[in-house]
Amino acid sequence: MISHKELVKRAIEFRSPERVPYNFDSNRTPAIDVKYGDDFEWVFSQPTDGEPSLSSTEPRYKNEYGVVYQRFGKTFGEAQEHPLADLSRIDAYQLPDVCHPARFNAMEKIVQEHPDQYILAMFPHFLFQHMLDLFGFENLMIALLTERKTAERVADQLTESCLAAVEAFADRGADGLIAIEDLGLQNQLIISPALWRQVFKPRMAAIVQKCHSRHLHFFSHTCGGILDVIEDFISIGVDVLQIDQQDNMGIDELSRRYAGRICFFCPVDIQTTLPTGTARQIEDKAKHLMKAFGSRAGGFMAKTYPQPEAIEIPEINTKTMCEAFRKYGRYPFTF
Repeated sequence: MISHKELVKRAIEFRSPERVPYNFDSNRTPAIDVKYGDDFEWVFSQPTDGEPSLSSTEPRYKNEYGVVYQRFGKTFGEAQEHPLADLSRIDAYQLPDVCHPARFNAMEKIVQEHPDQYILAMFPHFLFQHMLDLFGFENLMIALLTERKTAERVADQLTESCLAAVEAFADRGADGLIAIEDLGLQNQLIISPALWRQVFKPRMAAIVQKCHSRHLHFFSHTCGGILDVIEDFISIGVDVLQIDQQDNMGIDELSRRYAGRICFFCPVDIQTTLPTGTARQIEDKAKHLMKAFGSRAGGFMAKTYPQPEAIEIPEINTKTMCEAFRKYGRYPFTF
């Protein structure tokens, strides 16, 4: 029997895994203690200064980057105050040292305790989305158009920090890294594809290349309508596309264009089905995802959504989804 780690690698690399891998527990809110099984362990570069964790309930907090967030309901929160709203502050601004050895104490313990799991590390920040938080939306849009060199200086600092993080995670036993980088509105990118290609694609490509040089897979999480750039992701070597909504782009359209070329890592759609669907609808959607993306010797991995309480996903719906992926996810598919 192969290890969880090898199973995930085979799915990502289209090397005929025996079943669909799943990430049902380690990416979920810690308060939820129901276990459905997992092939993954997530690890992080943990702040060392007592910063509130994502699972805390503090309504307003400042993170180590100087961004002030306000929680709304049970969400992680939205950026309300931005350290680079005034561009004159850029010269004095310093990113935190995300590679300080003390930040990896928890990761090192997890790696030691779970040698058979696929170790998925999260970048402490990435590029576009983090610049939105540092600048503020309107300020960043203006800076990208009128102060491009200034904005790109910050993008370069973030890129260098990400490159260093790749080395730090690789040295400690990671198998892959995931970038949290929401690029889309409901049906299109937040910025034009041309602007994304000019500013962000080359820097993302350098980070992907660094991951591959250390034998790590690169995962990209993004929400929204991103059809305009998935081909770009593939061209620079992104291994895994983690999307929580698929219906806004069309499962069959995504399959027609990209199945067999990039691995998909998804729950049942969190907008259209998982919060409000019937058990039959959730099961049917799980089977649709597996057949659309995972019928080419791999290429699909299942997961839960880490903030079910924020968008009112009933636990019974999560249970139904996990059971469907487990029941029908063994190759060859028979449904």
